Amino acid sequence: MRSVYVLTDGRHLFQFSEVKVRCSALIAGIVVGVISHLMATPFGLFFNDQTLRVDYFRTGTAEQEIISIDALRTEGQWPGSRTQLVDRLDRGNHRVQIVHKDDSRILFSQGYNTIFQEWQSTEPARQGIFRTFHESVRTPMPNQPVVLRFESRNRFGQFETVAETTIDPQAKNINREVRPPLAPVCSFVQNGLPSEKVDLVFLGDGYRPEEMEKYHRDTERAIASLFQNEPFKSRAKDFNVWVVDVCSVDAGIDEPCRSLWRSTALGTSYNALDSPRYILTIDNCAVRDFAAAAPYDAIAILVNSPRYGGGGIFNQFAISFTGNAPGEPDWWCDYVFVHEFGHSFAGLADEYYSSQISYLDYYPENTEPWEPNITAVLDTNNIKWAGLMDPATPVPTPWDKCRYDSLSALVQRLDAGHVDYKNGIAEMQAILRNPDVAGKIGCFEGAGYASRGLFRPAIDCRMFSKSMAPFCSVCQQAIEQVIDSQSR
Repeated sequence: MRSVYVLTDGRHLFQFSEVKVRCSALIAGIVVGVISHLMATPFGLFFNDQTLRVDYFRTGTAEQEIISIDALRTEGQWPGSRTQLVDRLDRGNHRVQIVHKDDSRILFSQGYNTIFQEWQSTEPARQGIFRTFHESVRTPMPNQPVVLRFESRNRFGQFETVAETTIDPQAKNINREVRPPLAPVCSFVQNGLPSEKVDLVFLGDGYRPEEMEKYHRDTERAIASLFQNEPFKSRAKDFNVWVVDVCSVDAGIDEPCRSLWRSTALGTSYNALDSPRYILTIDNCAVRDFAAAAPYDAIAILVNSPRYGGGGIFNQFAISFTGNAPGEPDWWCDYVFVHEFGHSFAGLADEYYSSQISYLDYYPENTEPWEPNITAVLDTNNIKWAGLMDPATPVPTPWDKCRYDSLSALVQRLDAGHVDYKNGIAEMQAILRNPDVAGKIGCFEGAGYASRGLFRPAIDCRMFSKSMAPFCSVCQQAIEQVIDSQSR
């Protein structure tokens, strides 16, 4: 078992709860509390205290989308909120709903993103090439027949129904097998009932059995890096953290462009969607089966690799590398993990616009993005983060963008050891730290992979620059809204 303290640069970050028990034992110990809480809420009118996992396939191209159910199964107690069952945040490119069969009341909903949706923005998808991805949604188990509805946003940002089916909780095709955890699991941080906390589960990929100590150190570092950042630091007591000891046959993960293939438990790989540093896994069942060892609201995957990379899919998972190649800054993996967790946990958009990506027109023109931290400024009198802006702030908000872009183009052409590279990076950082705009909320052009037409709320943020910059106040607010929705 690991230490109850997380150490960062030789200092205690904060003290974790000393509760360290196996998943099954902990869940057994909180059953009585959960049932008591359940009886006092409307949750029990429509749902049982179980999780329903719906596995399905999503197939299509840039213009087509087909959903077909694969399997239904129960997965332990429902770890989510029992008082906030309908998602009010309106985030995600997809949404799942449980609808009352007789009067169409929405009993449960949750927004999320998928790899499929990102695939739709690539050139092969635009050419009409079909791909299929396996996905899962988890909902509380209904206690009566209901309609399960899948929705996706159209190019105007509006949700449209893609598929729906009736779920009968008494149906014989629901797999009710009680399966033991696929790997050892411990409660690293325990602050309360899963239904009243955000439950974050860590999985590892590319760690051989003899590398479990390294995995534990990597996990401790990732947890420390997350809770050093606001608002996670102030809201640490609203989280439970679980760690699952997932072992792989080989060390490291797949690197297709280098013809390196490894046998790993979760199938993570670089070069996702043909982007060199993008790490994803399409082995959805493996991720879900290992994560089911613990109650969870969010999944973090650490990969045993020193090569820079990561990925984050809203309400699916965050993935990060865990080491640094010789000559690279030792904080890069901390930056990547927290940045990717911002994507997966709160639906934050990338605010940068100069890096090479594989997407084509990811955000449709003349459509306001749903992400809380970027905007197309279609209505200057109704900026989505106006409540955090000084009314006197001009829109767009002036900043030294031309010089910044010129420097960015320069450093991307140079080797990291070149003197002009170092000077260019220093001048770019000076622009982002300009006291006239640093820390202020406005509408700064350049965001969401687009140099023009999209705007970010702050000149710098963890979602913008490759640095240890904090989340801006808009991103912090968006994160807190998700914490509130799962813990209050």
